[in-house]
Amino acid sequence: MSTGADLQDSITLLDAMVASLLKAGRHGPGEAEPAAILWTDADGQWLSLIPQLKMLLPQLFVHGVYEPAERQGPAIWLRCITEGTLNEFQLPAGVVPVIYLPHVSRQTLRDVEGCPQELQPLVELQYRGCVWCQRNGKDWTVEAFLVSDDGVGLDVAKDSQTRKAITGALTQLAVTPLSRLLGKRLEAEDFDKLMVEDTARDLLGWLNDPGETREKWEPARWSAFRSRCKADYGFDPESEGELVAAEKLGNLEGPWAGVWQRYAEAPALYPRIPVLLGRAKPATLPFVKKTWPDENEKAEEELRARLQGTGSMSPEAARREIMELEKEHSERREWVWARLGQSPLALTLTALNVLAETTETALGGGSPEAMAELYCTGAYLADDAVLRALSGARSAEDRKAVERAIRVIYLPWLEDGAAHFQSLAAKSPFCVKAESQMITEEAGQCIVFADGLRYDVAGRLKTLAEGRGLHVALNRSWSALPTVTATTKPAVTPVAEKLVGMALGETFDPVVTETGQSVTTERLRKLIANEGYTVMSASEIVASGDPKDKGWCEYGEIDRMGHSLQAKLAGQIDEHLELLLERIEALLVSGWRIVRLVTDHGWLLVPGGLPLAELPKYLTESRWARCATVKPGNQVPVPLVRWYWNPDEYFATAPGAACFGKTQEYAHGGISIQECLVAEMVFTGDVNAQAETASVSDVQWKQMWCRIAVEPKGIKITADIRRKVNDPASSITATKAVDGEGKAALLVEDDSLEGTTVSLVLLDDAGRVIAKRATTVGGEE
Repeated sequence: MSTGADLQDSITLLDAMVASLLKAGRHGPGEAEPAAILWTDADGQWLSLIPQLKMLLPQLFVHGVYEPAERQGPAIWLRCITEGTLNEFQLPAGVVPVIYLPHVSRQTLRDVEGCPQELQPLVELQYRGCVWCQRNGKDWTVEAFLVSDDGVGLDVAKDSQTRKAITGALTQLAVTPLSRLLGKRLEAEDFDKLMVEDTARDLLGWLNDPGETREKWEPARWSAFRSRCKADYGFDPESEGELVAAEKLGNLEGPWAGVWQRYAEAPALYPRIPVLLGRAKPATLPFVKKTWPDENEKAEEELRARLQGTGSMSPEAARREIMELEKEHSERREWVWARLGQSPLALTLTALNVLAETTETALGGGSPEAMAELYCTGAYLADDAVLRALSGARSAEDRKAVERAIRVIYLPWLEDGAAHFQSLAAKSPFCVKAESQMITEEAGQCIVFADGLRYDVAGRLKTLAEGRGLHVALNRSWSALPTVTATTKPAVTPVAEKLVGMALGETFDPVVTETGQSVTTERLRKLIANEGYTVMSASEIVASGDPKDKGWCEYGEIDRMGHSLQAKLAGQIDEHLELLLERIEALLVSGWRIVRLVTDHGWLLVPGGLPLAELPKYLTESRWARCATVKPGNQVPVPLVRWYWNPDEYFATAPGAACFGKTQEYAHGGISIQECLVAEMVFTGDVNAQAETASVSDVQWKQMWCRIAVEPKGIKITADIRRKVNDPASSITATKAVDGEGKAALLVEDDSLEGTTVSLVLLDDAGRVIAKRATTVGGEE
C-alpha cells in the first residue's frame, strides 16, 4: 500500500536491491520454498553495501571468517543457517535466507568437482535454492544492476572514468533517491558530486551511533566535522551532545529541516535515531508532531481503539466514524514512520475509507446483468478494499480492530447484495448451459486456467499487467452453478461440449459423454490434449513455434489457499498475482500470440466468519459450505437451484451470504455476485511487449564486424552501436534488423574507432532503446 507520493519518490538503490533479492525467492504453485537465495559476486563489487543491506535484510548472511555477531561465517555455518539448526538464527516462517558470497562466481559453484573444498557445503543449495542473477544467468554487477530494467534502469555512461566514480560513490549512491538520477545521462561527474563533503550525512551517521562514530574518526576529521556543524547548523557536537542535536532535528529548526529530509530519504539506515528522538523530545509544546515517534505511536493507539469501537455501532455510524478517522490520520501516511512500518493502521485506513464510501450505496439492479454492470463499474471496490485492509493489519491487535470495522459495515452490505442477486436469479436464470459462451478456439492462443480468480482480484491483475506494458482486455461472464470447482472448471475448458451431467451425486462433477466416466483433472487434461492442445504443467513453459499452436495450462492456487488460510488469504494475494503475471509474460515471450486467462468461480470472504444457515445433515447426501445435494423426497428450508450440467437436477443453496454446517471466513458454492461473476482476460504479446524483455545474450567481434545474439528469438527489433545510448546521431554503424534467429551483424567502417568503448543498443519499432550493453570496438568485452 502506498505511503505517499513523497516516499515513493524516495526509493533508493538499496530499496531496489532488497525488492529484487526478495523477488528472487518467490516460488510458484506446487513448488517448494527455496532453501536459500544465493548471491554470488565474483569481484566483490557489492561488499561496501553489505553493512547497509544488513540493516534492511535481517535474513542476509555473508560468507567469510567466523563472526556470528556480524552474521558472517564459513560455508558449513551458513549451511546450518539454511537448515535452521542454529537456535540463535531461527528465521520466521516464509523468510528465505540470503547468502552473500563475495569473490565467488556462480561458475565456481556450478563446477561441482572443481569447487573449492571450503565452499562444498553450499554447492547443493543451488539446486534446492535460487540464485540472484541477471536474466542471462550472469552475476549482477553494480553496473548491470544500475542500467538494467530489471534493476533500476538508469542511463549510465560506459567509460572507465564513470565506472571508477561509481565504485567510489557506491555507499552514497545507494542511499540517494533514484528520482534524482532518472531522466538524464549519468557520467563520472554526477557520481563524484555524491562524494563531495556532506555534513548532513555525517551528522546523521554520528546521531545514529555517537560513540562508535567518534571512535572511528581520526582527530582531524572530528575537528572538521565540529567546524562544519558550528558553521552550518549552529551546533557543537562535542560540547552540546547528541540529545541537543536530536531536539533540534525533531523541531526542524532552520537548516535542521534539510537534515530531517535527508533522514526521511533513507530512515532504515539510521535505526537508532528514533530512540534518540524519543529521549530528546521536549516536554513543552509547541513542537512538530510528525518528527516524534511517540506521537505517531499515540495516534496509532487512538486509531486502534476507535476502530475497535466501530464494532458496537450501526453500519451507518461506523462508516461516518471511519471517514472521520481518515480525515484525522491521512497525513500520517506521509510521515517517515509510515515508511518504517510503524503506521500500519494509518495505511490501512485508505482501504477502510474506500470500503465505507462504497458500501454507503446498496448493490441493486433490476436484472443479473444490470447488477453485474453496477458491480463492475465500482461496487467491486468494496471487496477489493476488504482484502487490502486485511493485508495491511500485521499485529493481532491491529487485525482484531480492522476485522471489527470491516465486519460491521461490509457484512450487511454483502448479505443484502447476495439476497437481491438471488431474487433476481430466481426470476431470470443467468447461466444456462445451452446458452453459455464456450471458450473459443484461436490459433496462437494459450489458455491459462487460474482457480478462484475473483473479479476484483482480476482487476488488480489487470492494473499490474498494464504497469508492465502489456495490453489487457478484461471481460466478464457467468460461472456455472453451483460455484464449486468440480462443476465450474470443466465449463471453461475447450472440451466443455464433450461433457454432460448425469445424476448430481455428492461431488457436483459432470461425466465424459463418450465414456460416462466422472471428470477428473487427469481426464480433463487428456481430453484437451486430444483436441490438439499443448498441455503444460504448472512449472513448464512450452514455446510456440507455429502460429497455429494451441496451448492449455493451469496456474494459480487462490482457491486452495483460501480454504487453507481463510481470511489470511488477503495477505497472499499480491504475491500470487506477481507469480501469475510472470507466468503470463513468460508465455508471451516464448512465442504465444495471445494468453487467455479463464477462471471458474469467485468466493466470499468475511473476517470472523459468514453467517450460519440451518440445513440438517440428515436431509442431504452431500453438504458443502454453500451448496448441498438433497436426498430424494426430502423438503428443505432453503432455495433449490438447477444444476448447470443437467437442469433436471437441483441442488440446495444457502440464502444470502450464509454457510451450512460451520462458520467459515472463506467459502463459495452459493449464489452471489462475488461468486458467480467471473473474469475472462486476454493478454496480447505484441511486438513492443515482447521487445521490452529483449536482452543481448552474446557479443563477438571479428575485426570490425560485431556479431550479436538476442533473446528471445523471433521478435521485431533492430540493433545499433552508439557512442551515447540515447543519441542516434552518435551511431557508428548502419542500424540492422535482428533476424528471426535473434542474430545480427554490424560493421564499423571507421578503423580509427578500434579500442573505443561504445554501447550496443536494441531498439523497438518506435526507436526506443529497450536494452543496452557496453562493448569495445574490435575486441572482446
